Amino acid sequence: MFFYDDFIKKIAKTKIEYKPIRKYSLEAKKLIMWLGTGFPLIMIGALQGYIGYTKGFSIPYIAIAGLLLFLGFKHLKNIFMYKIVLDCEKKKILGQGLDLGFDDVDSCALKEGVVGKASRLQVIIRIVTKDKREIIVPLIMGNKIDFICTLRDELGDRFSIIKA
Repeated sequence: MFFYDDFIKKIAKTKIEYKPIRKYSLEAKKLIMWLGTGFPLIMIGALQGYIGYTKGFSIPYIAIAGLLLFLGFKHLKNIFMYKIVLDCEKKKILGQGLDLGFDDVDSCALKEGVVGKASRLQVIIRIVTKDKREIIVPLIMGNKIDFICTLRDELGDRFSIIKA
């Protein structure tokens, strides 16, 4: 893809300075998308719950309210829980349920791939550990180039870029 080739060229040109801890949060587009769907779902769910309450605890209204509130809070949870930390002093990658040492990484590849149910290509990091566990990290964080360059510098020969 044209954009992926430009992305690889930017990575090749970029040199970063050493920082002991680097934190990466959600990129602005995803943040706005999840906020733009999370808050309205919560407001509509609260309205449905109120209507169900005023109509004498109407079960269909309350069931729809519960579903909408669940989906809205799930979106907000994704916003506030997404964080990836590269700890260069302790040589670790920390994230949502991920605590992986750089020494445990067998290979790390940057490539285009499909993640989950989405049918569109996106840039991902594929990490294979020494115990043959595969970890896919979609690059939906802000400052992607800094993240990739830090991984490239820390992992050295174990990091590769797979061109499409």
